[in-house]
Amino acid sequence: MTDFQEQAAVAQRANLDFFFGLASKMLEGEEKLVRLNLDTTKTTFADWHQRVQDGLAKKDGQDVAGLQNALALPSAEKVLTYERQVAEITSTMQAQLAEVVNARYEQVNRQVQWFVENVAQNTPVNSEATIAFLKQGFSLANTAYESVQKATKQAVNVAQSNLSAATKAASEVTEAANEAVEKAAKAAKPTNQ
Repeated sequence: MTDFQEQAAVAQRANLDFFFGLASKMLEGEEKLVRLNLDTTKTTFADWHQRVQDGLAKKDGQDVAGLQNALALPSAEKVLTYERQVAEITSTMQAQLAEVVNARYEQVNRQVQWFVENVAQNTPVNSEATIAFLKQGFSLANTAYESVQKATKQAVNVAQSNLSAATKAASEVTEAANEAVEKAAKAAKPTNQ
């Protein structure tokens, strides 16, 4: 087998490893999201069932009418927790995918460098301009990749900060709503007795 054929075989194996690694990381993330969705659904239905049972066991008509509020407000907190967990899973998955892609990029980068150096050593005299052009193109591709990578990291950081800010704001609204319901419930009890 020639050196070129060996390199082609190595490249094919590396490509297969890369794609299977990428698919594996994506499936792991999807599995975590599915598990989270199932657990959340199961917990939510069990919680709602218990609250409905508790609400229906009460004889007071206002308590049954307030059942809707009792079901909705704790659910808002759970939605926030769910959103945080989804963000955590997607962030982890994105980091793992970036790791796999970066490792592959470095591997391809080394192969291209080897190719350019091999071509440079085996080219006829007066081919310096062609080799310089190849090296310049390679350098430009690396610079472009690094720029895209930095921009992607900045976008991810902005998205994570926005999610954190939105989660904090929603959490504050939920807490205020919970306090309002508790005050209303306390205020309604003396008139019922």
